[in-house]
Amino acid sequence: MALRGTFKLVLGLPLAVGAAVCAGVLWQAAEDPGDEGGPRGTADCAEVMAFARMAPPAGWRDGKCDRTEAADGRTTVLGTFRMEHADAEAWVASFPKAPERVVCPGPRPDNYDPESEGCFALVHEEPQPGRAAGLRMRITPEVGTTAKVRFDAS
Repeated sequence: MALRGTFKLVLGLPLAVGAAVCAGVLWQAAEDPGDEGGPRGTADCAEVMAFARMAPPAGWRDGKCDRTEAADGRTTVLGTFRMEHADAEAWVASFPKAPERVVCPGPRPDNYDPESEGCFALVHEEPQPGRAAGLRMRITPEVGTTAKVRFDAS
């Protein structure tokens, strides 16, 4: 009888460890793959966007932004937020200087549609103290009516 209880314990332990490992793998798979190395939310997004020389779009939400200072005094910002996809084109067109549309970097999934995603680059000729000299931005449509905007500026 004592052997039977030991057998259940020995069999149950690997099953519990296996379930824990599977749960960890599923958790990693559920995360947004585009957020690797993304912002952690350590800076105020309105200030970060002002540094990047862009006005926040109306109705933006879920903002996460970071700001880092290099030893040479150079500032870099990184951010993500969501907005209504229908408003994205008008928002980009509202910039004082029109960003240049560029090819989106990175690997392409099987059914990739380059028209569904917009990547932009902007270089400012006029330096402004305390403001970014350039901006890169990626606008990706999401399921439903929203788009995720990722940007970095320095």
